[in-house]
Amino acid sequence: MSGIALDSALIAVPVLMLAWANGANDVCKGVATLLGSGAASGRHALLWGAFWTVAGGLTAVFWGAALVSTFSNGFLSSGFPVTTTFIVSALGGAVAWVLLATRLGWPVSTTHALLGGIVGAALVVAGPGGLRGAAIANKALFPLLLSPLIAIVLCWCLLWLGRLVARRVPAWHPGCCEHEAWRRNPFVCQQPGKPGTATAQRVWTALHWLSAGGTSFARGLNDVPKIAAFLLLALASGVSGQTNPQNAAFVIAMVTVVMGVGGVWGGRRVLGVLAHRVTALDPGRSLVANMGTSILVMLASPLGLPVSTTHVSTGSLLGIRWADRAGPTEGDALRSILFAWLVTLPVAGGVAALTTLSIALF
Repeated sequence: MSGIALDSALIAVPVLMLAWANGANDVCKGVATLLGSGAASGRHALLWGAFWTVAGGLTAVFWGAALVSTFSNGFLSSGFPVTTTFIVSALGGAVAWVLLATRLGWPVSTTHALLGGIVGAALVVAGPGGLRGAAIANKALFPLLLSPLIAIVLCWCLLWLGRLVARRVPAWHPGCCEHEAWRRNPFVCQQPGKPGTATAQRVWTALHWLSAGGTSFARGLNDVPKIAAFLLLALASGVSGQTNPQNAAFVIAMVTVVMGVGGVWGGRRVLGVLAHRVTALDPGRSLVANMGTSILVMLASPLGLPVSTTHVSTGSLLGIRWADRAGPTEGDALRSILFAWLVTLPVAGGVAALTTLSIALF
């Protein structure tokens, strides 16, 4: 095996590990409302999310070039020595943190973790001069910090629309049916035989599932290029600075499939947190949360802005929670989620820096 092939193989391992970890932590974020509102079981929700994540990831073959460019060279200064050590260390910081957070059931941002890994490894390799500070601030930190705030405001605005739609949905009242049955299907409280009931029920159910699929599609479209960029960068470094379209398509497809598998096999812990421990969800609120998330992430992807689906989706849920003036409940996960957000970048950066130093010693 040639040196170039060996380096590419060494980098492919952490790339695919990060794809799996991303799937385990992120796939559920598009479909948590299906479980939280009782519209689907956890297994069916994850399968639906994985399917649309894969569809979005494969679309990135044609629509993800801007994000690939941002994460492959947009944050590094001209002439930065992109070595196998640097790439493996940056990925290692992100992988370690996302896997730990997934084990703890914390919904964290893979985008944030990748940024931390890049910064931590680059500082050890070349010091502050190895980074483009303005690019990091404008193309990463600013979108990452602003996106959840926009999601909160957007969901406040969408909530009134959702409530208009919800007026056509029968409200639950004691004696009409079991409350859990109403959460799964609010039309069980409708008077039998009332005109339009069956059609309204089908439309409502379809909108909820489609909105969850749209959110998952947007997430795959935005996340796959960020992870694939590292392996594409390694291939480009070894082949006269260029990667042919066939290689790029293969790498993106490989990352996409592994991400989907990770979501199905490892996504239950974070799914339960977002579905039950952020805010109470019913069909109307679920639809609003999914609409807010998918709109923002879909708009950001072709612009090359690496927004965090984690921050956007959780921000959407918080927007609904605060619009309803709902206070903390038993088992509330808001504090742990905010803590995880705050420490993601420094922890991933610290692990990446230590990994770089450790490899240099050996």
